[in-house]
Amino acid sequence: MLIEYREMLEILNRTPLFAHLDDKVLNRLTGVMQINVYRDGDIIFAIGDPADSLFIVNDGLVRLVVQEDGQNLLFEDLHNDDIFGEEALLFDDPRYYTAIASGRTVLLTLQVESYFQLKDILIGVEEKLEVIIRSRRLSTELSFPWLHEEEYVHVMTRRHPVYLWFKLVLPALSGLVLMILSILFITIWQPGKLLGWILLTVTLPLTIFWIVWTIIDWRNDYFILTNNRVAWIEKVAFIYDSRKEAPLSTIMSVGLERSRIGSLFDFADVVVQTYVGTLRLKTLQGGDAIASLIEAYWQKSEKQTRKQESQAMGRILYEKLNLPWASDEETKPVSTRRVGRQEPGISKEPGFFSMLLSDFLRLRYEQDGAITYRKHWFLLVKRIWIPILLTGFLFFSTISGFDFLLDIFSMTSIFVMLIIILFVIFCYILYQYADWRDDVFKITTDQLIDLDRKPLGKVRRRAAPLENVLSIEYERLGLMGVIFNFGTVTITVGNTELTFDHVYNPSEVQQDIFYRMGERIEKKRQYEIDTERDRVSEWIASYHRKTTNLKTKPEARNNPRPRSK
Repeated sequence: MLIEYREMLEILNRTPLFAHLDDKVLNRLTGVMQINVYRDGDIIFAIGDPADSLFIVNDGLVRLVVQEDGQNLLFEDLHNDDIFGEEALLFDDPRYYTAIASGRTVLLTLQVESYFQLKDILIGVEEKLEVIIRSRRLSTELSFPWLHEEEYVHVMTRRHPVYLWFKLVLPALSGLVLMILSILFITIWQPGKLLGWILLTVTLPLTIFWIVWTIIDWRNDYFILTNNRVAWIEKVAFIYDSRKEAPLSTIMSVGLERSRIGSLFDFADVVVQTYVGTLRLKTLQGGDAIASLIEAYWQKSEKQTRKQESQAMGRILYEKLNLPWASDEETKPVSTRRVGRQEPGISKEPGFFSMLLSDFLRLRYEQDGAITYRKHWFLLVKRIWIPILLTGFLFFSTISGFDFLLDIFSMTSIFVMLIIILFVIFCYILYQYADWRDDVFKITTDQLIDLDRKPLGKVRRRAAPLENVLSIEYERLGLMGVIFNFGTVTITVGNTELTFDHVYNPSEVQQDIFYRMGERIEKKRQYEIDTERDRVSEWIASYHRKTTNLKTKPEARNNPRPRSK
């Protein structure tokens, strides 16, 4: 037997899928586990193979690969205590990915028949399996370029579908009421008039657009748990892009909040308390299982962190003592590339219009580690609504009075004047859009920046370090600010104030600043820990050198060098 019974029990206790079970159940589970050993490059199972087992990595590395256009695409690397093949325990579908051993690999195997024998006592395992299976499916279909090269998704899920149905009620009812009014106008109130048909023509496409946009909006919200962090991604299609995250090492506690409706439809809010703030994961399906998985991976990360810190201390000591450091053997990589990773290519400078229209109306987005905010689009509409109305009035007047204009001007003169007026209006709108687009507020990893630029004009830039922030307040001004959810965030820095004016969802902006402040504090704390580790290792190395010298000096006295004759 390659693995001792007690060691196998410890492996199951560390595995997130079974970590919540008590020792009595784990003892029963240990008794049905099998051990398999694979050599480097062995295929554990391939795409299309029958699914009959779940695997747990005890030692080595397993690479999960999907095929696309004849290429092997790597979507996850699995290390000690990670599981794969879990879909076999719930579904009869064949494998949709290939598992390949990299280096000598030892696996624990749970057969489907053994699982069903113990299913009644494995409380909570099926719920976790459903979450993990759904997550692995999503991770093969979607790509997130902001994930690090050695970062892999363990849990990925959207909000509960019930949340989508609640969101669809408003557009569906609004469209239904307007269509009924249109039919009443056409058939009863004003038969033979165009008003009913115009209302119906406008209502139908708008309702369809609203419903489709709501579905896309729901599909763009994700919760992701990786081997490094938890993240909550919220996107409002074409307008808003938000990603809140926290490293697993900063988690303090994991909680669950469930309403009466949530109890009825099995969804809950998972609340993750961290050193840098509170991360609320909203209306998640299978909230209990997700909370349990977060806690299990968090504890696993803490153990891994302690192990890495111990190795780092050992490496530093060996370096200071000029001793060779025996690193772990590197596993041989399989010829694959990451899912969603683009091959490096030649980047082109964007043209004027592509630069101008990039992120067209987005009010929040992240790029190169910085969060960028713009003023609410209501401010842009406020500036350009008069020229837009003027354009509409111009078209209406030209069409309705075309015959009258022909009596005064020639056809060519009318079109030339129309083009000139439209060009002037277009240039004015373009200028206002560029002016609105170039007023941005940024939160970088260490600074707050207020950037005010005029098209082809002056630039005003104000910045403040995150560590100098004393307080953060926000307020929504006026009825429009409450209706459209925008306001001003005021940051007190020393004796001055920095304001983010008319930003969308100011409470979210305030929370983003708090998050970045927490991350900055965490980085400084980690730097202090590294500095302290280096200093302690220098003390230990110095003590070691002195004690070594003291031991060798008596030997030198007992063995005096002979005098030369």
